[in-house]
Amino acid sequence: MSESEVRAAQRAVDVLSAYGVSHVFGVPGAKIDAIYDALVDGGPQLVVCRHEQNAAFMAAAVGRLTGVPGAIVVTSGPGTSNSVTGLLTATTEQDPVVALCGAVPRADRLKRSHQSMDATAALKPFTKYTGEVNDADNVPEAVANALRAAVTEPRGSAAVVLPSDVLATPTSASIPRAFPVPAQGAAPADSIEYASRLIRDAKRPVILVGVRGAGPEACAELRALLEATDLPVVETFQAAGVVSRKLEDHYLGRVGLFRNQPGDIVISHADVLVTIGYDAVEYDPKLWNTDPTRTVVHIDAVPANVDNHYQPAVELRGDVAATLRALVGHVSGLTLDAEVLGELAEQRRALKEADEGARSANHTEAGLNPVAVILTLRDMVDDDATVTCDVGSNYIFMARHFRTYEPRHLLFSNGQQTVGVALPWAMAACMVRPGKQVVSVSGDGGFLFSAQELETATRLGLHFTHVILRDNSYDMVRFQEKLKYGRTSGVQLGDYDIAQYAGAFGAHGYRVETEEQFAKVLGEALSRGARVQPGVTIIDVPVDYTRNTELFAQLHEGVLE
Repeated sequence: MSESEVRAAQRAVDVLSAYGVSHVFGVPGAKIDAIYDALVDGGPQLVVCRHEQNAAFMAAAVGRLTGVPGAIVVTSGPGTSNSVTGLLTATTEQDPVVALCGAVPRADRLKRSHQSMDATAALKPFTKYTGEVNDADNVPEAVANALRAAVTEPRGSAAVVLPSDVLATPTSASIPRAFPVPAQGAAPADSIEYASRLIRDAKRPVILVGVRGAGPEACAELRALLEATDLPVVETFQAAGVVSRKLEDHYLGRVGLFRNQPGDIVISHADVLVTIGYDAVEYDPKLWNTDPTRTVVHIDAVPANVDNHYQPAVELRGDVAATLRALVGHVSGLTLDAEVLGELAEQRRALKEADEGARSANHTEAGLNPVAVILTLRDMVDDDATVTCDVGSNYIFMARHFRTYEPRHLLFSNGQQTVGVALPWAMAACMVRPGKQVVSVSGDGGFLFSAQELETATRLGLHFTHVILRDNSYDMVRFQEKLKYGRTSGVQLGDYDIAQYAGAFGAHGYRVETEEQFAKVLGEALSRGARVQPGVTIIDVPVDYTRNTELFAQLHEGVLE
């Protein structure tokens, strides 16, 4: 090997470093161990996980929270297939992730040999980009193009399949610096001017903000638009937090699961709807757009996905932040008449009353009122806390009642609705937002999907709080079965000692019985990082979900699967 040559595995790590990848997550194996060996000498921080699916969840959270892809490094066969759910979730939720997947040597590629599989075919349906490298000289460019694909809108996961003999081969090929995806400019000026006329001429204009409107730059320009106008805003789950406390008077709620929420009502009355970074996977247009002829102004980095219920009058395609910046100059000073402002104020009151009414429901022998628990959590965390939400009945209540004031600080999986994401997401948040409060919320079923990573969390010295809303069942399935069939099947779970389980991994575990106990333990957990004993705290809270069957009547059909 000449002085200009190094193993292809080292070149792969060099490219990750050049593109600013901060963390690599994974589980080692013989077909990918050359990259693990290269990481000993430098590069992104290596986090060894307990399961490849959780590694992909953590990498996706890094991508969502920072905008720079997280990476996973997994071995061949089951190491790669175990990561697929995490990569699919990342692509659907538009979180940038790059997967480096080991493979058998090229000579064994078509043989029925140990861990041989067509990894490229397996990964392609779930990623934006998948390539299999057959020459060591191609490794740097393949990794670089995967990183670029992951951050190109719509963002998602990308994979590179790397045979073990290719990784071990010396190469002088290198890509020593990053080649960022070129930035777009604002949408065309004439389109912006036309859109501004539509907005100014409207009586009831409304903004619906989605996932691609929640980036830092786009959010800043959206807030400037709100400061300059009376425009009301409705958030999707992925855009939660784009409306700050200062701009609270513009906030009309969040949409995605329920019928006839204040946000839905405001949208249904809009004569001009301005969608900003909205993606149909967040909230299917057929569920909210009862009038396909409604005037829609589509502002996004990607073209509209035209639908029977989504047919924009104008598409402002370009960088979202730049387009909003240009739009502000055309609509600054826009005011709504007193009648419309009164209607909006009424819907804001309805938002507040929904919280107050649900919070006042009694605790029972079966457990605490879940809304009271969630609102207690909301009252106690800082505005810059990161809160991650798992899928299950807890997800329904968090989506409905948990308010947040900064984008990408309340994390949902509402595209795939993947169970088990909350704990790994929280761990990633601790890594990229050190010193900030981090809380994850799950049910008792979802907790065990990824709870083995408690060992990883304590090994890394992470500090966060995980709240389990426990009813010992898969309740989100239970209440749907009850309504469909009049009975349930396959949903009952056994109780387990969460406090002892947490302690076995070096975490602090508590089972509380009252709202007061929950508030006390939560307060201690949130402040523990400032004292001498940081760590992971698991709080087991029994809840009564008997209202869920009644609540389901307010859900759109088919939004929970």
